[in-house]
Amino acid sequence: MSLRGTAKSAKNKSGEQGSLISSRDNRWLKRFRACLAGEDDDDGLVGVEGMRLVEAALGSGLDVEALLVSTSGERHVGRLSGLVTSDSPILRTTDRLFAGIADTRTPQGVAALVRPKIVKLEDLLKGVALVAVLVAVQDPGNVGTILRAAEAFGATGAATCSAAGVGTANPLASKALRASAGSALRLPIVHGMSCAILLTQLRVSGVKLYAGVPDGDARLGGKSEGTPPLVRPWEADWKSPVALLIGNEGAGLDEGIVRSCDARVSIPQLESGKTTGVESLNAAMAGTVLLYEAMRQRGGVS
Repeated sequence: MSLRGTAKSAKNKSGEQGSLISSRDNRWLKRFRACLAGEDDDDGLVGVEGMRLVEAALGSGLDVEALLVSTSGERHVGRLSGLVTSDSPILRTTDRLFAGIADTRTPQGVAALVRPKIVKLEDLLKGVALVAVLVAVQDPGNVGTILRAAEAFGATGAATCSAAGVGTANPLASKALRASAGSALRLPIVHGMSCAILLTQLRVSGVKLYAGVPDGDARLGGKSEGTPPLVRPWEADWKSPVALLIGNEGAGLDEGIVRSCDARVSIPQLESGKTTGVESLNAAMAGTVLLYEAMRQRGGVS
């Protein structure tokens, strides 16, 4: 059932200074609890918690279904009031009940239910496209960090997809949201698209496909038929429309996906890690380095 009607009625009945929600079985608390836990919502709502993320959501122009503050969170209402529209009720509850729905260990007493923007692939390709494609990246922290780097370094958008039955963590789940510092709410993201369809449509749109691979990765060799060339970050052409593919933390990118790309891009390390003992950079670190190089080539560094 949609909360749009109940949101308005809550506003009309109680307003911003409404009575305190004191039952854990309250329908609003149940919805907040489910959304903050990352459960699928019938209305497509996402829960965000903490001042930083709530401010990011309000400042991004997202449709806010409701704002929830605890007794101790009341101190933040004045800071947020200018960003909350009259259609969004401000609900209040106790610190104890808020802690029961929160996804963090030390909640700040502020949460919101927001409706993410509907994003299509063409939204990612505006201007000279720079798209971060996350393929079976399972760790929410890595997903959020890559999205944060993508926004910081000028990516036009991001896409997530699965490979060999392994999906990418939901970028709008709480841990990924926190790691992204709000970037997942602002950056256009196409989530859960078929990898084959995504890469085909990117190629049809004239976007080059770069596969991020570990330094010293010899699975495909360098001379076998059908293997895309291996280049260093500064040798790749990031000024053209480009999609950077970042693979699974353990397995990397599937061999078939790599072969479908225009080039493999690897970040050099000292003796492939033998000197330092580091086998390879993790997905988020590698993605950050490569996206920075893209920004540098595009003139984003003064």
